[in-house]
Amino acid sequence: MKTSIIKTGLFFLFAGAFLFCSADYKDEIKKLARPDLLPQFQDAVAARQISSYDTTGGNDDGFSGRFSYLRKENGNSVIADIKGSGIIQRIWTPTPTEDTIQFYFDGEPVPRIELKFIDLFSGEKFPFIRPVCGNEVGGYYCYLPIPYRNSCKIVYKGERMQFIQVQYKEKKPGSVVSSFPLNFSQEENEALNSVAEIWKNNGNNGLFLNQTAQNTTKSITQSIILKPGSKLPVFSLDKGGRIVRIEITPQLQLNTQFKDLIIRARWDEEPVAAFNCPLSDFFGYAFGKPSMQSLLAGVAGGVHYCNMPMPFDKKAIIELEFIKSHLNQSTEIPVNVTVFYNEEKRGANEGKFYAEWKRSVNPPVGQPYLILDKTGRGHYVGTLLQAQGLNSGMTLFFEGDDVCTVDGEMRFHGTGSEDFFNGGWYALADRWDQAFSLPMHGCLAYSVPLAHTGGFRFYMDDKIPFEKSFHLTIEHGPEGNKIPADYTSVAFYYCDRPPVSNNLPAPGLSEKVNSPSTLEYWIQLLPVKALGFGTSIEYGKCKDEKSGNNYEVFKLKARDGGFGKFELEVPSEGKYKLYLSYLKGPEGGPFEVFQRQVPVNIALNGYASSNTFVEKELIGSLSIKEGTNTITISLKKGPGEAGLNSFLLHRIYLEKIVQ
Repeated sequence: MKTSIIKTGLFFLFAGAFLFCSADYKDEIKKLARPDLLPQFQDAVAARQISSYDTTGGNDDGFSGRFSYLRKENGNSVIADIKGSGIIQRIWTPTPTEDTIQFYFDGEPVPRIELKFIDLFSGEKFPFIRPVCGNEVGGYYCYLPIPYRNSCKIVYKGERMQFIQVQYKEKKPGSVVSSFPLNFSQEENEALNSVAEIWKNNGNNGLFLNQTAQNTTKSITQSIILKPGSKLPVFSLDKGGRIVRIEITPQLQLNTQFKDLIIRARWDEEPVAAFNCPLSDFFGYAFGKPSMQSLLAGVAGGVHYCNMPMPFDKKAIIELEFIKSHLNQSTEIPVNVTVFYNEEKRGANEGKFYAEWKRSVNPPVGQPYLILDKTGRGHYVGTLLQAQGLNSGMTLFFEGDDVCTVDGEMRFHGTGSEDFFNGGWYALADRWDQAFSLPMHGCLAYSVPLAHTGGFRFYMDDKIPFEKSFHLTIEHGPEGNKIPADYTSVAFYYCDRPPVSNNLPAPGLSEKVNSPSTLEYWIQLLPVKALGFGTSIEYGKCKDEKSGNNYEVFKLKARDGGFGKFELEVPSEGKYKLYLSYLKGPEGGPFEVFQRQVPVNIALNGYASSNTFVEKELIGSLSIKEGTNTITISLKKGPGEAGLNSFLLHRIYLEKIVQ
């Protein structure tokens, strides 16, 4: 039995005006799984976002809660107070609570929606069901459309709201017939359940998503062999129509060292390509590996797929080019390509599909990274971003906020880079800590030692419309754009005009992203491969008695012969210097470090009369090859009872030795 969170006491009070929601709401729900509608221009006046970003320019984007509400009413926090007609399309937070959240519609004295904040995302309260609402990669999201006819006020009845984003679209007066329904009709239930089933199967064949002209869809399949320096067409049509799905299957693994296979399209003989992008980036690779499996694009079972419709007026051509370089002179890539299309010409209310690839190594200090700067009429539908830090250690460059300016007005200001992708809390276990795909968003990669990460996010009915201009940036660093990084992005959008330029990657910018020469391994995400018999390990904090500083540590405890084996992710094979940061203490004793069965050092001693921090001590050198990227810390007889030895590991470092 479904549990409703709608205030039942309002049923009779508002039955005359609101008992039946218009058919528009059923259709609004269905739009969550209608990629075929992506080309259509929005009927919204504007799309906007309310968020907890630090309006002073600092990084307090929700930590203190200072910027997380508009005002206080009766001791409660008013999160949003939206006037006019519109639809809330997305609610996000990484900090849900058990406190109550309320939605007031059209000046009503009693909230229509009242539930625990966490239950917007938990899937336990109908109609906020999974996976339309849910949580992963550290963020909690709700995509259930919440329409309002005249106004919507959101009130939080808790001690402190922290991080919050509420995205909504304003609509013309009278276009929203009624506000969020008191009771879902059978048709609305069916629509919601249908969307949920589609979202559960993201990454599968997407032809069924094209609900317009399904019976007239045709396909062309080609098998080609690309040689270095070759450029071959894979689809061409000399009449109007639309591409509804692309499938590309390389018959060997794409080269992970550089991005030399280019996918390019041109509509109606426009002078500039509609997209001109490394194929791996277009389909959501991350640092040389397939990563994305979204509803709209990605790689599943070796098939690179795109379900974003591409309408054109007179002519279309798609081609693949294999750029020749000194690294691939003898390489050949066999590729199978299938393009599904129909002859339904672009409508007057539709834009053409475009994608813009960019890369910037070490963006200028003080300037955010530019994802897209566009003039014309259209709407924005997706972002892919790979971000490589140029310094070792934590990915602090990902503290930066996204800022979206539409038609000259700043309408979106985010609260952090992983937040932009519906995530949260990078470098914490089971949060933003590894690649993970959901239907509309996900994490492409995360590694502290390699100092890289990335994310993707698509927009369906929540696409961002623009009438004159669109400008999207993201900061590198929490304040002032000061942290050096290497950004690669793909921006997807529909527009009434082609881009001014959309050139191939400049020489050197298409090559492999380089990791820092020093790799830093934080214990929070350090994989423990094995523990010896009688060995225990626990995570905690330990104070250096001299400085008073607290350090996070793995406490490895065992008698003579106990050990802990740790996996170290590396970007490439080679020789590396190994360093450890750890604390000596009264319970510490002798220890050795091994690479498999080969000792890396002579025995060291972790004993001290009081806790003493040892920073980045050189242990020895490692020769790392595939399958040997582990180290083992072996404990000898210690000073504790019956020879118990405790080793307090704080951090591991590898430094590449240049040959």
